[in-house]
Amino acid sequence: MPKHNRLTSAIEPLLKSLLATKGIDFLNVQGRTKSEKSILEKCDRKNYSDPAKQLTDISGIRIITFLESQVKEIVDLVRSNFDIDEENSLDRDEILGSDRMGYRSSHFICTLSNSRETLPEYEGLQGLKFELQIRTVLQHAWAELAHDRSFKLGLELPRQIQRKLNLYSGMLEIVDSAFDEIAQEVDEYRSSLNERHVDQIWEADINSISLEQYLNEVSKNQNIKLTKMEVPTEVIEELRRFGLETIGDLARISTPKLMTEITDRTTTATGLLRDIMMLDDLDKYFSKKPAWGVIALAESKPLVLKYGPEKLARHLNNWDIHLLVDDDIWVRNYGDMISAFKKLMSPTRR
Repeated sequence: MPKHNRLTSAIEPLLKSLLATKGIDFLNVQGRTKSEKSILEKCDRKNYSDPAKQLTDISGIRIITFLESQVKEIVDLVRSNFDIDEENSLDRDEILGSDRMGYRSSHFICTLSNSRETLPEYEGLQGLKFELQIRTVLQHAWAELAHDRSFKLGLELPRQIQRKLNLYSGMLEIVDSAFDEIAQEVDEYRSSLNERHVDQIWEADINSISLEQYLNEVSKNQNIKLTKMEVPTEVIEELRRFGLETIGDLARISTPKLMTEITDRTTTATGLLRDIMMLDDLDKYFSKKPAWGVIALAESKPLVLKYGPEKLARHLNNWDIHLLVDDDIWVRNYGDMISAFKKLMSPTRR
């Protein structure tokens, strides 16, 4: 038992490290060592004649990932880094049954490879077997339901209920495959955009992926440092309300003259997009209530230069937007905003 506790504690971080090295995303890596009570109960239930050899899952590790394609990547990773007991291992991907989603996960019985078991940190763990399960999130959810006796999905059920269970497990399998297809299509779409210059994607709809490519190019040309590239859904909705449907629509209002007004600064993709819309047409942008409620004084300088303190203050005051003058000083009054803007534009301001 002490050796198996060490084995579980060693394999869990090793797998996390291997996954990170290969760039494989995962939800969780869970390790557990069976209790003495659980071990004895299994020996009795299985009527083992040689428990020391027949027990292969005292140490157990479960990898939960997001997509079926990642399961396949992890299977290859496991096979290249551990010795596999093929006789006791089972890749259930092709086995169909009433609870197919719960049992489609891949199960391997592994030992440390010869090259790794000689390392000092694994001393004394040579030849010890551990079970490794690899599942998608949906496979894991279904398996947990099937094994929880309170849900009774693992019982022999009346025929009409069993048919319904078969149907729903099949639906989950379709969803699992669909997520994998969508992820692949997203990668292909991103690659297709990356292969073209920004001038060649004007017809592309505005979305998170097309915006990332466009803003990368714009920020580079204008010496703008973007600290956060992700564009939230609410900002994309703002762009569409503003009348921008394609990257070409955005490019047409991002004129060289407009972009020189916000050059040499640090901001986020969200901040840059909102600056472009406001600098193009402040009245149009503020014709509807914005999804934000604070603007920093320093960031408002291009707007004050173009529209003047009074017009900007009027729009901010109309929608009850706060002006952050300093780290802990907030202004929301129309007159105070104008004073802050005038002070901002004063030649003596440092």
